[in-house]
Amino acid sequence: MTFTRYAAALIAALAFTVAVTAQAGAYPTKPVRIVAPAPPGGGTDFLARLLGRYWTENTGQPVVTDNITGANGNIGAAQVSRAEPDGATLLMSYVGTQSINPALYKSMPYDPKKDLEPIAELASYPFVIAVNPDVPAHSIKELIQYAKANKNELSFGSAGVGSGGHLVGEMFNKRNGTNIMHVPYRGSAPAITDLLAGQLQVVFDTLNTVGPFIKTGKIRALAVTSDARIESFPDIPTVAEAGHPDMVISGWYGLFAPKSTPAALLQSINDGVGGILRTQDYQDKVRTAGYVPSSPQSTEQFRTFVDDETKRWSELAKSSGAAID
Repeated sequence: MTFTRYAAALIAALAFTVAVTAQAGAYPTKPVRIVAPAPPGGGTDFLARLLGRYWTENTGQPVVTDNITGANGNIGAAQVSRAEPDGATLLMSYVGTQSINPALYKSMPYDPKKDLEPIAELASYPFVIAVNPDVPAHSIKELIQYAKANKNELSFGSAGVGSGGHLVGEMFNKRNGTNIMHVPYRGSAPAITDLLAGQLQVVFDTLNTVGPFIKTGKIRALAVTSDARIESFPDIPTVAEAGHPDMVISGWYGLFAPKSTPAALLQSINDGVGGILRTQDYQDKVRTAGYVPSSPQSTEQFRTFVDDETKRWSELAKSSGAAID
């Protein structure tokens, strides 16, 4: 099916909502706002803007991205949870705001399960286990051996306590009997800066963040935590290939709406997003950025996926001992 036909499918899906969502009014009647609860430049922002661009191109409807940061994404997500359920305010959420934060915070300004309606997954991303080139390890096996032989001498950085990189790093320690010390930062960028300078030895981060340095040889990648190699980095083996299938894990990004949004409206947006996901152009741009484009699925399939992911990441967060007051 051609891009034009997918665009037509999206237009038809959105037009359909006018007839089936009278209680919410004709949709969309005003510019659509996609809240990205993270700063510009990261995956959440990238996917919100990419989706908005296709949406506008295909329908003529203005779509704006609104970066509302703070509290690991909780502030932006909470704002969307309280918005009118008319489809005009949506959330580009990620694994942290939906599946990790509830296990970290003693109190939350919203309930991810009750206050937000899942629409569609947009992309996923593996973590890459990478080291400073001065570390004499060229494989997961060698890193484990070196860490055990040099106890308390290695440290890994993350974007903060309870971030995906932190939890994956703790999972690595627990499953391999290592003791690589965690050093939290305010974002991935300063952690990568210290890794490049040799102040850190290891990171468990995304290819979007460390990929450019891997390509130049300034950072050595040992493995990715996906179940298949990444097309844009085909030389990096998977953790399963390295003998650690129990470490296959990925983060993800998805679109959500406020609670009480009519089911027909959710499904219509899901249909439209599905059309975008099928286009080669979207898939190419997502892969080039270091992510894995998602396949279309129903709202119920995505809800089940989010529930399963919440259980998995909550267990990781609790086992790590991470907590935020």
